[in-house]
Amino acid sequence: MSAPTSVSDPRAVALPRWNAKVMGWPQPRPLPITVALVVGILFPFLAPDRSWLTVATLAMITLTLAQSWNLVLGYGGVWNFGQLAFYALGAYSAALVTMYLPIPAWLSIPIAGLVSGGIALLLSIPILRLRGIYVSLLTFGFAEVVRLLIIADQSGVTGGAYGLSGFGGFGFTGPGAANVNYWIGLAAAVVTCLIVLILVRSPLGNGMIAMRDNPTLASARGISQRTYQMLVFAVSGFLAGVAGSLYAHVFEVASPTLMGLGPMTLVVTMLVVGGLGTVTGPIIGTLILSFVQMQLQDVPEIRLAALGAVLLIVILLMPRGLVPFFSAVWARFQAWMDEDEYDEDEDVEDGASVESSSESPAAAAREGAERGL
Repeated sequence: MSAPTSVSDPRAVALPRWNAKVMGWPQPRPLPITVALVVGILFPFLAPDRSWLTVATLAMITLTLAQSWNLVLGYGGVWNFGQLAFYALGAYSAALVTMYLPIPAWLSIPIAGLVSGGIALLLSIPILRLRGIYVSLLTFGFAEVVRLLIIADQSGVTGGAYGLSGFGGFGFTGPGAANVNYWIGLAAAVVTCLIVLILVRSPLGNGMIAMRDNPTLASARGISQRTYQMLVFAVSGFLAGVAGSLYAHVFEVASPTLMGLGPMTLVVTMLVVGGLGTVTGPIIGTLILSFVQMQLQDVPEIRLAALGAVLLIVILLMPRGLVPFFSAVWARFQAWMDEDEYDEDEDVEDGASVESSSESPAAAAREGAERGL
């Protein structure tokens, strides 16, 4: 008769350790990531001219913004269309802090993130009671109110329709200033991608995805929508504020043109083309559309129409975006290759069993491994 298990025995109450691999998350591939990082770091020396470097710097800042939006829209499933307001508030906060307080530009970046994150946290409270299109209307209306208040400001604090400029930015000068600004944007984009990757692979990320896919079941499993949604909004708003402050310091301007239908269409198109709800999708979508935009600078009248056409084609042919589409194609190809390899090995094993009725231990071990035993 076995001894009774004590309630205080840690083996009786210990829960399995969280493991993203066991949960089925794809594992990062070190080689492509290393190659991408090396190319990204060396890009200032590879760019054909300075206009490419300016576009790449803006793309890195936009990638930080896109990842913050991806967190709440792609993983949280909340149709938030007010993200550009947090972006602009971060830009204005950084500019005003630098202009009116004797602190360095670097310190204004977390301050701008905290301002945007705090406002996003407050906005998440009324959203808790709304669903679907009503969330979209509320957040879009919030962004429009912020934009119109800035434009109508006659006090001079925000600069009105012309915005703020001449506050110095990071203060880099000389021929290497553009390179340094690009590397700052690249570092922010890489850190943001890492934050999003860690968050979505944590219990918090699984809770967000559960709330997005099946809110009723998630609530029954003890996942609090209020806690998760407020936390996601705060983190997303903080990252958007950091992106806005980087824009203000790199380009030395903060204006209402950061918001509006045009910029919102561009960032949403980047997310949808790359793949919502993936970490790699916003990277691919931002890079492709940033350089497509650069090629269309000479024909601004058709730029938005071209973006709309790209968005329509991707939605019709690849509704989940480029990254999920090609990932599925690659997974099917790998499954087909593994199936052929397994059939060949199985034929060899059958031939060996005819010649010899006794199976070797190595063959048994290989067969067991193939069957997952």
